[in-house]
This record gives sequence, C-alpha cells and structure tokens, in this order.
Amino acid sequence: MLVINLGLYSDGEELFGFLLEPISEYFYLEGNVLNGYLIAYLALNTLWVHIPVLIIIVTAYIFSGEFELGTIRLLLTQPVSRTNLLLAKIITLIVYNFCFMTIIALSSLYPSVILFGKGDVVVFIDGIQFIQEASFLGRFVNSVLFATLAMVAFSCMTMYFALIYKNTLTAILLSLGILIILTLLQTFVFGIFSSWQPFLFTYHIAKWQLFYVHEIPYKNILNSVYFLSGMSLFFVIISLYKFNKMNISE
Repeated sequence: MLVINLGLYSDGEELFGFLLEPISEYFYLEGNVLNGYLIAYLALNTLWVHIPVLIIIVTAYIFSGEFELGTIRLLLTQPVSRTNLLLAKIITLIVYNFCFMTIIALSSLYPSVILFGKGDVVVFIDGIQFIQEASFLGRFVNSVLFATLAMVAFSCMTMYFALIYKNTLTAILLSLGILIILTLLQTFVFGIFSSWQPFLFTYHIAKWQLFYVHEIPYKNILNSVYFLSGMSLFFVIISLYKFNKMNISE
C-alpha cells in the first residue's frame, strides 16, 4: 500500500485523467476524484491473486507443517480427540483470515484517506457507478467481510490438500493452480460455457464488487454466500473424515 500510495501521489491525477477522458465529454466531474476511498476500493482488487497467495502460504502450513516437522504424532498421542484437534486448526484458520483481511482493510483505507482525503468514488462496474462518500464505508466493510468468507473457503480447500499430501509446497501449488485455471475459465468464457460460471469458485469471489453497484443486488450476493459457506463446510467435512481415518504412522 505504501508503494501504491506513493505512486498515485506522484502520477495519480494524470493517470485518472487519462482513464476518465472517454466520459469527460458526457459528464462534468468536480471535487476530489482521486481520493482515499477510491484507492481503498482499488486495493481490494488484490483479491484476485495477491491476497489468496499470502493467505494460503500460512493456512497450508497450519496443518502440513505438523507432518513435515513430525509433531503430528506427538499431537495425536494427547488426550484430545482428532475431531477437536482439527476443529482447533480450522478455528485458527478462520481467525487468521479475519485478522489478515482486517489489516488489509485498515492499511488500505486509513493511510490513503490521510494522504488523499475523502470523496465520492467512480467505479467502472456494469458501466459507470458513482458511489457517494456517505455510503462508501458501509459498502467497504461489507465487501471486506464477504472477501473474508471467500478466503476462508479457499483456505479450507488448501487445508484439505495439505492434509492429503502432507506437504506445504504441494498444497500451495495445487491451490494456486486451481485458482489460476478457474480464473482463466471465468475470464475467457463464451457461448454455452457461460452456464458453467456459477459453479466456479472464482465467479463467487468476484461478487465483492457488487457492493459497489448503485443498487446492491443482495440476492446475487446471498447466493454466493451460500456457495462459499457450502464450499467451506464440504472441505471441513471431508477433512474431518480423512483425518479420523488416518493411520498415526502415515
């Protein structure tokens, strides 16, 4: 965020002037167009790749690290059920995701507001959206909470891979491979393949953007909440099954 803020501070006005040039003959824009709220919104676009990478590096190690260090055998000899042990790992995973996303939100919002001030936000989603300054913070908080749910679902999948392969690097690469492939399928989808989109994890991750549409489509967002919650629950259940059936000597 420091690099982004410094870059926009030096060349931001020229950059956004270029981006807004096509609509300048139809709209008269005044006020603080390049403001901290806009930069905080732009920072959330790191949800496509950067944030998932940083999250799964840790969440994969939460479990596979036990196998790599050999401490899993010691843990399984303790008077704690395997179910409770795995649930403790999952709670840690959820808390980590929440703390990580909170830090991302605060570090993208407050320094930007201090440096650039506040103002209405111009967003290019389904055309041009003008988000009033008074409503931005509510939308921003809701989008961060939604993004946290998406990252929890992605982390649960990574945790399952870490449990299966017992190797952090393998779990990370496999999760990133799935993320990249699904992103490509979503980006280059056409024709009859567009009907597959609702079954793609990345399709639902992108729904955080809907909080920045003038009339927020809560029904669509809720459908994605159900999908992401179901995805998390699915990987938790199969992880519990696998872990409880696992031989301690594996």
